[in-house]
Amino acid sequence: MNHLLLFPEDRAEDGRYVVDDARAQHLLEVLGVAVGATVRVGILDGPRGEAEVTAVEGRQVTLRLRPDLAPAPAPDVDLLLALPRPRSLKKLLPEVTALGVGRIVLTETHRVEKAFFGATFLKPESYRPLLHEGLMQARLTMEPEVVVERRIWRFLDDEVPARYAHHMKLVAHPGAPTPLAQVTIAAEQPVLLAVGPEGGFLDKEVERLVQAGFRSVTMGERPLRVETACVALLAQIDLLRQQAQL
Repeated sequence: MNHLLLFPEDRAEDGRYVVDDARAQHLLEVLGVAVGATVRVGILDGPRGEAEVTAVEGRQVTLRLRPDLAPAPAPDVDLLLALPRPRSLKKLLPEVTALGVGRIVLTETHRVEKAFFGATFLKPESYRPLLHEGLMQARLTMEPEVVVERRIWRFLDDEVPARYAHHMKLVAHPGAPTPLAQVTIAAEQPVLLAVGPEGGFLDKEVERLVQAGFRSVTMGERPLRVETACVALLAQIDLLRQQAQL
């Protein structure tokens, strides 16, 4: 945990924040905080900065925010993801959150097992703590929106033109002719990245994505696990953005 994520329900009437759960345990047992200590904090979907510990009572820690909180960066990559098996998704959510994804659209393709959509893990109370874990790891505050859209063709026909008209749209596919490393991405260019299931998109699915404005790109011939591919792709997109600033 590289900063403490604070929620609206933590706010007391006097404006201070009180935590008494695993976050307080981390402050007390890992960081060893005492009254007067300064800790890094972020407000969920809000600014980030520092707070002062003003009280420690048993397992409860009270903090007062410093006045110079700064806005957190807004996410600029959305992820269109063929729904992986639940255990893979559990590994993936904290990682893509830490890498700055703003919206995760979970969809069905030919190789996605329909039973995955009945998993209890798709309930917000199950997956949101993993998103928060990623935010605390990367010192971010903007919680990704998770959307289940089983009809990928509806998403491509209706939502992509309306919502993503100005995004660079990329679909990762091992057999694509263009290496991702050769793509130019401006520093401020928002991106919609499509990643397929284990085994990848079918060729006809890639063709349909291309028709919807996606550019088919590859990182090489190695087939990767979904959780590995997403992290590698997002990191490479971030690198390309940094290169555009040089």
